[in-house]
Amino acid sequence: MKCYNEELTKITEESKKENITEEDAKKVAIEKLNQIGFNANIIGTNHYKEIDSTKIMYRFDTKDNYEITIDGQTGEFFDIWNNNKNTQDTSKYITEEQAKELANKYYKLFGYKDGEYEITHVHSVNNEGIQTGAGFRMTVIYNKKYGDVYNPYESISIIVESKNMELELFRVENTPFDNNEVTIKEQEAIDIAIKEDQNVKTNKIEKTKAKLMVVKMNADAYDRKNNTKKYYEAMQTTDYPAEERNYYAVENRVRRAWVVVLEYEDNFDDVVKRYTEGAYSYFVDATTGEIIGGHTMDYIYSESVK
Repeated sequence: MKCYNEELTKITEESKKENITEEDAKKVAIEKLNQIGFNANIIGTNHYKEIDSTKIMYRFDTKDNYEITIDGQTGEFFDIWNNNKNTQDTSKYITEEQAKELANKYYKLFGYKDGEYEITHVHSVNNEGIQTGAGFRMTVIYNKKYGDVYNPYESISIIVESKNMELELFRVENTPFDNNEVTIKEQEAIDIAIKEDQNVKTNKIEKTKAKLMVVKMNADAYDRKNNTKKYYEAMQTTDYPAEERNYYAVENRVRRAWVVVLEYEDNFDDVVKRYTEGAYSYFVDATTGEIIGGHTMDYIYSESVK
């Protein structure tokens, strides 16, 4: 039986026109591997196209069992994975400070300068099941700062393992922040969101809240408004076919926006409906007042517990 996920990620001749060639991507991969002192002998590939765009992610496997990925549209390094087995020792812990020190070593090895990015989060994997403190696998996240605001979409994620005190993953996301000014007031944004929500059949709005945040533009609110039934069916149906979902081309931009959360009257007799339809978050552009995206449920809360 055909796997439709594979079909959706299949590289086509059309998508190739909007990306660099495999050969050029390979050159970038080899240059990066040489820069960081890793074995640059490439022995395999595992390329794919992103489901919701024409972007090709060129993946190359090295002789030392690392996997390096190059973004086909920007021609830039995206990530490198350590695919070697038995790199984990759950009985050996390292502290957050040790993880930061080790991550900073790789941060500099990959060519980044002090102050270019700042550490914003350290996540721990440990036997206690908590995300803070010492652990056997540690994720250190860096972000670029604009004034007093961090852009979550200009980030470096570094995962290190305690067993051999070595790299598990180095990943770079590089979507610059427009750093747009705030001309829309909070109440204006709430009013815009409420007016937009009248286009969707929902329960009565019981509560509203808003927060100024840095968000990436998306088509979620558009899809919810124009394909409401299908939008919720996709979330509420187990194993909903990927080929039945709607995918949209959206500008890859990051903006300052008011995230307006609308909480609806709870008369749901189904826990799945309550979870998916109990609230909706609109992204209201802080400069233009346009709806530039959205998120099912309470985006303010979900981002605060990351």
